[in-house]
Amino acid sequence: MRYFNLKVCGITRPSDAELAVGLGANMLGMIFYKNSPRHITIKNALAIVKVIPPTVNKVGVFVDTPIDRILIIANKLSLDFIQFQGDYKTRDLLKASKAGYKTIKVYHIINKRDYYNIYKSKADLILLDNKTTSLPGGTGERFNWGIKPPRKINNLMLAGGVNSKNVKEGIKIFSPLIVDICSSVESSPGKKSAKKLKEYFKVCNRLRYEQ
Repeated sequence: MRYFNLKVCGITRPSDAELAVGLGANMLGMIFYKNSPRHITIKNALAIVKVIPPTVNKVGVFVDTPIDRILIIANKLSLDFIQFQGDYKTRDLLKASKAGYKTIKVYHIINKRDYYNIYKSKADLILLDNKTTSLPGGTGERFNWGIKPPRKINNLMLAGGVNSKNVKEGIKIFSPLIVDICSSVESSPGKKSAKKLKEYFKVCNRLRYEQ
């Protein structure tokens, strides 16, 4: 099983960021969407980025926030990646890239035809996630993993209901570059559980380091 990176999303506390980094996280995500139970303010995010070492990528998650506003926030926090979740166009991704940020575009798989939009995407990373009528992502439920891509997606991030029990299956099916975790390692929305994080990283580190 080939090596993959790990992203922990929905970080709202510096202590959770430090724990995730200590366990081996490669990326940490902060959500700037007011309707999310994991939404944080710029002030709180500043406290979090202070404890994130330069070797770990900082990701800002945005849902339909205007691109110019996103770039202001990204600059304040020295983000590495901007995650676009919602109705964003290619020009938004290109504007972020021109400003010096890596881009992540979220896609939802309902049927196999949805993959063809992904292959044309200009994003640096493609994130596959589940959504409901009330939430654009972060549902804690996986999409239909039986709908497999017609060919491998080399820049794939796998999200949506991934946990310590099914991550091995997800890696086998999709061979992702990155696995994104959020709600399944929480004690309550926005608060990570040390026990669940440790269990998840134990499983993932065994999968990605033991050949």
